[in-house]
Amino acid sequence: MRQPRRRICVFLAFALVAIAAPSLHAADNPASPAGERSSRSRADDLTADAALLLEKAEAADAKGDKVAAYEKACATAKEALALDENNADAHFVVFAAEGRLELLAGTVPNPMNLYKAQGRLDHVLELDPAHADGLAAKGGLYRQLPWALGGDLDKAETFLKRAIEENPDAIGARLELAATYLEKGQPEKCTRLIDEAVAIAEKQGKTHRLEEAAKLRAEIPAH
Repeated sequence: MRQPRRRICVFLAFALVAIAAPSLHAADNPASPAGERSSRSRADDLTADAALLLEKAEAADAKGDKVAAYEKACATAKEALALDENNADAHFVVFAAEGRLELLAGTVPNPMNLYKAQGRLDHVLELDPAHADGLAAKGGLYRQLPWALGGDLDKAETFLKRAIEENPDAIGARLELAATYLEKGQPEKCTRLIDEAVAIAEKQGKTHRLEEAAKLRAEIPAH
């Protein structure tokens, strides 16, 4: 049975989502005009920059630093989309950055914001059905949303498992999946996922994820 939520906020899904520099899948088509290839290449470069800014924002301690980095990440990703509107990675950066900015601003979520966010995320997965971060974010939304707004723990589990399959080093997806199992009343499945997330975070030097893991571990009922 779903446990009561401490905080109903549709954008809370971004809190544990794996935010990493997206792997750029787009490859130049030799048959395409040189100018088109150049535009896509520039879009990929901008997207890589935006993803790094997203990571910088995640790791920052001061709210002002976070806001500045998220805003810059969003603006840079939109520059990329102006050159290549089919860049799934750039769409994901905009989705994640805008969601984080909503959280930091304390904006009360509303159906219009939710519709916009879900639309962009769905577009990411339309462009790239194997987009690991997009799958993780979709799973996070299914877990975080109230049932009346489409929340579904079984669907959350499915998407988060797929995210980990696509990215074996996913940290956030593991933590989100562990949280999903907690809500499903299956705490015995949580510890291994948290241990794996901690090991990957330590290996990658992402110390800010360790606190998230510790908080989640503390929620596991004692045997």
